[in-house]
Amino acid sequence: MDFSSEQWIILIVLALGLLSLLGTALGGGRGISSWGPVIFVRTTRGLGLLDRLAGARSLWRLTTTIFMPIVMAGMIYFLLLLLLMVYVMWRAPPEPGSYSAPRNVLLIPGVNQYIPLVWGWIALCVTIVVHELSHGILCRVEGIRVKSMGLIFLLFPIGAFVEPDDSELFGDEKNPPKATCQARIRILSAGVIANFLVAALALSLFFGPVISALSPVDRVVVVDVDPESRFAGDVRAGMVVSGASSLEELYRIASEGRSLELFDDTSRAIISGEPVLGVQVVDTFDGSPAKDAGMPERFVITDINDTRVDSLESFRDYMNSTYPGQILKINTTKGSYSVKLAPKGDGTGMIGVAISGTALYLDGVTFQELQPERFLALMRSIPSSGLKGFNTLMGLPFTGVVGFTSDGFQGFSGSMLYLFEPAGWAEPLGGKIFWIANLLLWIGWINMYAGLFNCLPTIPLDGGHIARDMIRMLLDKVMSERSAERFTRGIVAALSWLVISSLIFTVLGPYLAHGIPL
Repeated sequence: MDFSSEQWIILIVLALGLLSLLGTALGGGRGISSWGPVIFVRTTRGLGLLDRLAGARSLWRLTTTIFMPIVMAGMIYFLLLLLLMVYVMWRAPPEPGSYSAPRNVLLIPGVNQYIPLVWGWIALCVTIVVHELSHGILCRVEGIRVKSMGLIFLLFPIGAFVEPDDSELFGDEKNPPKATCQARIRILSAGVIANFLVAALALSLFFGPVISALSPVDRVVVVDVDPESRFAGDVRAGMVVSGASSLEELYRIASEGRSLELFDDTSRAIISGEPVLGVQVVDTFDGSPAKDAGMPERFVITDINDTRVDSLESFRDYMNSTYPGQILKINTTKGSYSVKLAPKGDGTGMIGVAISGTALYLDGVTFQELQPERFLALMRSIPSSGLKGFNTLMGLPFTGVVGFTSDGFQGFSGSMLYLFEPAGWAEPLGGKIFWIANLLLWIGWINMYAGLFNCLPTIPLDGGHIARDMIRMLLDKVMSERSAERFTRGIVAALSWLVISSLIFTVLGPYLAHGIPL
């Protein structure tokens, strides 16, 4: 069943309300309490395990000290990324879309359409357990009492937690903190560092031996379906063509009047019709000749000035012979358009569209030949592409891989399963290699994202407390204790306001700019 954003909000609110009542009913005894809809089940069992794990105190202190620069780099990176998003939205606010939909604001697996339910929850549980366990170990390393451990429930278990003695860690009105600033920074950084290390391990395995064990299989798939097509009810994007591994083969089969069999992991469809080759347009740029001419966002160009354009190569050859100001009559599967070309950097004319490659159009259904070897090459290039590759990785679930996934990349599922087969060491595993790939991808991605988010310098996140202690340590060297405390509070409050207001703006900005209610 597919719910609208408003229906999702209503369902979530009702569920949270029921959980809140349940938490209140269960609270007050036997180590069970609630905070809104979240239920905490506490126990003192297992605290001895923390003491045993914390036995190698020097090693734990050395590890957190060595990786502290990564925590600071993560804090600066994510804060600058957030401010850059605010700047971009301020200058050119985008139309509200799936990215800003209420269901996609929080990264809740299964609710957020870009994060799969099963792999997302497994990865989230691993992330929380690793994060909290690391905090608990470092508390014991630094001599801070841990009052309890437990599970967190939201309909079902979503993770674990440790509960340090806040009066020993941060102090209270009567007693100063037992932990020094340096010790507290190590404790607070431990969860983020653990998330980063788990992410590094999982992603190294994913981009290394797992990706290397996938062998590509060329396929032709459906990339677009016109809502007005007579096949719209049976055919959807992502379906694979049976018996054709290239557009040329598909064109020959369809031209002979033979039916095409399409399938995916849930259904099959039979279609037929007159095929037309062209180039697929996936977007028209704002302020471009294409946009001025009224071209839609997705269509197939079939000819220009009565010259057939049946491939990406023929389209490029024709456009290389044009000049700025030239008027072209462009025939497409959505109608004919008269376009006055804009100047391009090389002196030729420009339409202002994004082309994804050669396509075959058949009665409202558009097909393209996917070359999974290129997909694997793009994936393998991410780790070696520096900051650009890191940004690509962080945006992968939302932006996907150009030319392969238009609605984000949730891992190897759906039609993606038909583009690869296990090879080498993974051949005996069969389809289970895709389980391993998805598990590693999402454990790595969610640990990385959670670690970066916790680095933000705003309280109550770990980054806020870390920033506070580091600022205080610096100011103590140049001013009195009282002045240092006052300035520290002011700086941390300003940073918290900056982060929180920026997060709110990135969510509400598209709606406010275009006057659209949530």
